[in-house]
Amino acid sequence: MELEDLVAVITGAGRGIGKTIAEKFVKEGAKVALWDVEGESAQAAAREIDPSGQRTLSAHVDVTREEEVNRAVSGVVERLGRIDILVNNAGRAIHKKIEEMSLEDFEAVVRLNLTGVFICCKAVTPVMKKQGRGKIITISSLGGRTGRPGVGVNYAASKAGVIGLTQTLAKEIGPSGINVNAIAPGPVMTGVAMQYPPEARAIWNAGRAIDRDGLPEDVAEAAIFLASHRSDWVTGVSLDVNGGILIR
Repeated sequence: MELEDLVAVITGAGRGIGKTIAEKFVKEGAKVALWDVEGESAQAAAREIDPSGQRTLSAHVDVTREEEVNRAVSGVVERLGRIDILVNNAGRAIHKKIEEMSLEDFEAVVRLNLTGVFICCKAVTPVMKKQGRGKIITISSLGGRTGRPGVGVNYAASKAGVIGLTQTLAKEIGPSGINVNAIAPGPVMTGVAMQYPPEARAIWNAGRAIDRDGLPEDVAEAAIFLASHRSDWVTGVSLDVNGGILIR
């Protein structure tokens, strides 16, 4: 198994991509802490993934609150002994045209999608430095790589910021044995995405080279690679997982 006996923290793990990553990580042998601002969703996901409760734990964590994240990190270390992997998955989108977007809309998305990543990375860095190794994975987006139809400027700015944070942090803490990489998914068929009309999804997928929809499992498989020893000489990378919508 790729992740046997490693300890992972996954944010936004109550549903969608985060939950799928947690499920795949457990199957690969990891012990996983599922964090979500909806604590009941995280708890339900943990029970579903691991009914025995031996390989998962869950917590209500708002990643925009530094004290809450610090307490949660301490709790994982206390119970599981270490943190080998952090997956910064928690995020949100408010897709509006700029004329319709309030300052509150802009700041709320940036606060969760970018500042939340900073807070979590800052919290786990001392733990990973003490261990002498660690893998940090951030979830960016195709919308942060290139201008995309139907994507709000708040979302695009936050996800582009995640890539910049990833690259700079990789340089900063790489000498301590910590790899920092991003995954930039294209449109993925989560429950939230399925709420949009087919014509909107068709616009998002225009120019796709692989003729099928992206699935949460596609992102999870990329996360397994970046979390495993197979990627030990890979850092500062933004891995495009988009079915060939963007090729460069």
